[in-house]
Amino acid sequence: MGHRKRKEARAPLRAWSLCGLGLLALGVAVGACRDSIGTALYVTIDFPPSLQMDQLLVTGTVEGDGFGPHVLPEEPERLLTNGDTFRVLLSAAPDDAEAKLSVEGLRQGARIAVGTSEVRIQEGDEVDVTVRLEPAPTPDGGVPDGGTPDGGFCPNCASGCCMNNVCTTSTFNTCGSGGIACVTCERKTADSCGPQGVCSCGQGPACDPAFSDQCTNGQCKCGNGPACGFGQTCVGGKCVCNPSSCGGCCFGNLCAPGNSKDACGRNGVECAKCRNTCGSTGTCS
Repeated sequence: MGHRKRKEARAPLRAWSLCGLGLLALGVAVGACRDSIGTALYVTIDFPPSLQMDQLLVTGTVEGDGFGPHVLPEEPERLLTNGDTFRVLLSAAPDDAEAKLSVEGLRQGARIAVGTSEVRIQEGDEVDVTVRLEPAPTPDGGVPDGGTPDGGFCPNCASGCCMNNVCTTSTFNTCGSGGIACVTCERKTADSCGPQGVCSCGQGPACDPAFSDQCTNGQCKCGNGPACGFGQTCVGGKCVCNPSSCGGCCFGNLCAPGNSKDACGRNGVECAKCRNTCGSTGTCS
């Protein structure tokens, strides 16, 4: 594990984002991903090539604040290669905070591998971390390509999901692929079961309840408007800034980094205007 110094570019604490695999940047241009600065994890995946993974499901926590799940790439374009990399941009994560990273390997939407890693954040630095993925056990204790069928996994069921040990066609109420256990999609967050066996809203993933309260006409919405952005949460059909959504300070319903003289604060408090400077803890000095 190592780290490389970058010029810090602060943003709200909970505004984690991911980019990489040479394929996807989750709303950020790939070039911008490669040139990103600030506090980050530079993650390398290590796995047996026989797993033939085509996507990753990434989740984690930093000092108890969660990020994800994020799927990389959003749509599979090729089999992943041992040594592929991606970044987790952590913005204003505090120095020496503990980050816990979980990475699941997917093939045709089915979970076939899993790996975890823990690392200490270096504020302003990019920390290198390698996550080793090993074959994921199935509910019967075997591996994805073997074992006795049970309620959670059906072998030889590439395009369907498993219900009561029976390979079942993937639909809105029985969504899944690769023989994993079927799930029922939620009407508020999805309008279909996508071709990869994942609940979807329009052409994208299912809506995140933190940012939206409905999937309407293939789009995630909060009330009558679009889904909320980073630093906001959807409450009563409106995008608001509060302590549960913003790691900086709230300027009305917008989340500010909270490290400037004119907008100082941390953990979703109302932004304060400082007479002199804003300290690193989000208090005026």
